[in-house]
Amino acid sequence: MTFNYLKLHRNGPIWTLTLHRPEVYNALNAGLIHEIREVAEAAQIDDEVRVLVITGEGKAFCSGADLKSGVSDPNLGNVLISTYNPMITALRSLNKPVIGAINGVAAGAGCSLALACDYIIAHEDAYFSELFVQIGLAMDAGSTAFLMQSVGYHRAFDLATTGRKVGAKEAKEIGLVAEVVSGADWEGKVHEVALAFSKKATLAISLMKRSLQRAYNQDLAATLASEAEEQTILGQSEDFAEGVMAFMQKRAPHFKGK
Repeated sequence: MTFNYLKLHRNGPIWTLTLHRPEVYNALNAGLIHEIREVAEAAQIDDEVRVLVITGEGKAFCSGADLKSGVSDPNLGNVLISTYNPMITALRSLNKPVIGAINGVAAGAGCSLALACDYIIAHEDAYFSELFVQIGLAMDAGSTAFLMQSVGYHRAFDLATTGRKVGAKEAKEIGLVAEVVSGADWEGKVHEVALAFSKKATLAISLMKRSLQRAYNQDLAATLASEAEEQTILGQSEDFAEGVMAFMQKRAPHFKGK
């Protein structure tokens, strides 16, 4: 496999996928989304792989969708169905643990990508933001389900409707992440956790992963479909057009609720 937008480091049973678009804070474009899915699907069928680590290059984990690259289809639901949803499904259904090593900002779809991981470690300077609302969109790429699973309805409503930044310390307190690690210990701790998971009973973890998702009684496929329907509507709204324009112009948006 060759990649243009990510780096893949293979170290025996540990694969480390590093988002590699630091010039745009590892924002997701169609190519990067496809490559993440490709790695997840390859890890699924490679018996040597025991754990997949996902992290980001530079200061950010992932800043979300690359709005500056434009939207390939004005029907945002179609964009989700053809790109984001298959990526999230591939990661969530991977029969091995996926560790999210969140080294910096995880915003919008980047937050969804982080929460799609099974075990999340956050650098002390990292933060999370479901900033969809700031450009007039609902959450997508699985965040609707992942937030509810992690923090419950009322806190999920808070994070979804404010889009506020949640620092690493608060993220641990509310259940978004398992560990917060200082800068000095960062790389060593990520490797330590990955190595520990690589020595565990992978088949058992695979079945526990599937059972935990079922036990929550949350149908991810239905959630992904619902998110696509919502974004189809919102992607054609005046608020979304204003939100993107405000983002580009680095000003506060003036939403009209339509």
